[in-house]
Amino acid sequence: MKKIFLSCIAMALMFLASCKNETTPAASAQDVPKANEPALIAMVMKDGKYGYIDTEGNYLIEPLYPMARLFSNGLACVNIEGVRTDLFQGAVGGKYIFINTAGEVQFDGKGYLQPTSFLEGFAPVRLSDQEVGFINTNGDLVKQGFNAIMPFHEGLATALDLDQGIIGYVDTQGNWKIQKDENYTLGDFYQGRAFFKKDNQYGFLDTTGAEVIPASYEATYDFHEGLAAYLQEDLFGFMDLNGTEVIPNIYEDVADFSEGLCAVQKDGKWGFINKENEFVIENQYTAVRNFSQGFAAVQVDGKVGYIDLKGNWLVEPKYGNAMDFKNGFAIVQRDNGLGYINLKGEEVIPPIFQRADNFVDPQASNPILQVN
Repeated sequence: MKKIFLSCIAMALMFLASCKNETTPAASAQDVPKANEPALIAMVMKDGKYGYIDTEGNYLIEPLYPMARLFSNGLACVNIEGVRTDLFQGAVGGKYIFINTAGEVQFDGKGYLQPTSFLEGFAPVRLSDQEVGFINTNGDLVKQGFNAIMPFHEGLATALDLDQGIIGYVDTQGNWKIQKDENYTLGDFYQGRAFFKKDNQYGFLDTTGAEVIPASYEATYDFHEGLAAYLQEDLFGFMDLNGTEVIPNIYEDVADFSEGLCAVQKDGKWGFINKENEFVIENQYTAVRNFSQGFAAVQVDGKVGYIDLKGNWLVEPKYGNAMDFKNGFAIVQRDNGLGYINLKGEEVIPPIFQRADNFVDPQASNPILQVN
């Protein structure tokens, strides 16, 4: 469950569209829910093409696209005229455009070179091999001239300008708010803190750019529920927003705190601790995910089920894989297909899809699902 940190120096070589002081973008037509707007929508793949379904499994948008992203801020990025390939995750050729929840092409069909998604009302877009910028939900180009830019988090986006030798953060107008040099690697802001790496050590910045937690750690995770994991001497512990180490580094691996609990690995097995560093659910699982909506996916003897916050089974282990609950549904894998269960553990959409994403409110800011 170790996380991969993004090196912003490497952003000069590739454009990463991953996928909160929350800056409110200007209102647009996409921000106004329509009378027939689906409450929840999920992206799925069937027969090598992506489409979108409702919570009963009915297609809202038929599978037409060799590559697509989930809906966020009312819009989804899809590939047209390209060909899907198994050589990498994506499509070859064609162009990337945006559609609304009715499947209607937006921004007069303007196409982009790489897939992207909106987050907090803005989407990074590649304009040429050497230049990126970002657009708003009206399709207006807000700012360009960067070599790389990441999605916005808490109103700030990591950006890179090689001509000026600057790596730092820009606001939603594209103005530099924090500037560092190319010796830094920077992460996204969570709870007013962003990790930085310098001289192969990690620390945290605040939103002014001050190094409020000095770079003295082998690795760090993002802050969640007021705590962030740190790595020292190959073992993980947790610090608070001030950098005070509140849980000692005694764990082989950890996740993030969620719903008051955190998955930790001890003696090769996973369990869950509280913020007082007490095991609430003993380390007994071979793999786990975070708690979400009161349940967590856990693996026993190669099969995955779901437990509640007390360790009781909602679903006995029977799936090949399973994801976190979101908006009342979780993705599960059975018989080499993906489907959905509800919060009662009932299989409400059969596992017939090759790929699947969470059910989301299409108007909300929805980060890209990270699968492992």
